[in-house]
Amino acid sequence: MLNGHGGNINQLCNKYGLNPDEIIDFSASINPLGCPEGVRKAISERFNDIQNYPDSVCSSLRKAIADKVHCNESNIIVGNGSNELFYLIPRALKPKQGILLQPTFSEFKDALCNANVKIVEIVNNDGRFPIINTNLSSLKNIEDGMVFLCNPNNPTGQLTLKKEILELVKDNTNRLIVVDEAFMDFVDEDEKYSVTKDAPLMDNLIVVRSLTKFYGFPGLRLGYLVANESVVNNLMQFKEPWTVNTFAQIAGQVAINDEAFAINTREYVSREKAFLYDGLSRIKGIRPFRPSVNFILVRIDNAEITSSGIQDFLIKDKIIIRDCSNFVGLSEKYFRVAVKTREENQKLLRALKLVMEDVASKGINKRGFVQEFIAR
Repeated sequence: MLNGHGGNINQLCNKYGLNPDEIIDFSASINPLGCPEGVRKAISERFNDIQNYPDSVCSSLRKAIADKVHCNESNIIVGNGSNELFYLIPRALKPKQGILLQPTFSEFKDALCNANVKIVEIVNNDGRFPIINTNLSSLKNIEDGMVFLCNPNNPTGQLTLKKEILELVKDNTNRLIVVDEAFMDFVDEDEKYSVTKDAPLMDNLIVVRSLTKFYGFPGLRLGYLVANESVVNNLMQFKEPWTVNTFAQIAGQVAINDEAFAINTREYVSREKAFLYDGLSRIKGIRPFRPSVNFILVRIDNAEITSSGIQDFLIKDKIIIRDCSNFVGLSEKYFRVAVKTREENQKLLRALKLVMEDVASKGINKRGFVQEFIAR
């Protein structure tokens, strides 16, 4: 990983001498309800399976996914998180170039670099708010290569309509479109945006999805891709065996069939993202993007502070946010927060309000704050 990632609790805790168990992590956008109870039970009951090798091709889980997507098992590859699949795709298919609409998920660029693929970045840095990077017309002149799209986009949360993506796919079959739908399970009316069910029918469309964010078990690492059978066969020639452990496969099978959990999650996240967005909108000096999923991008309008400065202040309340300064097209004036429980969201809002009020009244001596914090 070259460009950073959310959820680096241990790194920050080591920096400030904190206990990871005491931290409220708003930097990683994971289901605030945790994992389905059935996952805990199934792993406990099958703990003795640890003595055996896992199914190297994830047969049962692929069948469960295929049933949900309404395709064949031959259209599915399961990976150790969606990241494994992002790295696999350019390494196996060897595109002439990789095209990115920035700002977007940093691992796309890392994956292309890892495969020694030339990268073309179309960066939106015109300063408008919100950032508009969902207009796909800029890709029309790209005749070939591999285009990575993130829908909903991370970190902006913007959504691209299904019909727009399919138009791009059909417009030029020499252009391979890879769509990251890691957060699509959180989206209301996702059928307007998801192209997962279309991928098996297209020669130049791959969809990658995560199972760990929505189902709350990122420590297990689990994701999958959906594509035409010929594309899957090409990818499988380069995929390492044994990458998905037994417990991850068990968890995926249980979680993907838990419809009650999915409904409860969407209802809960819908309420909490509205509550958090409203609270952030009332804090002077910052402007949140209207959320479509379980995270919110925020711009800092106060000239006296940066995202890293806010993080330094919030760490005293044992709160971590996602500093977005390392996203191409963003800057030290952006940060992202996950939607968490009501109590945790309230704690973030109180702490952030105090920080911005303090900045507005007297400015910040960042060095002095850090020295004071360490001395405690």
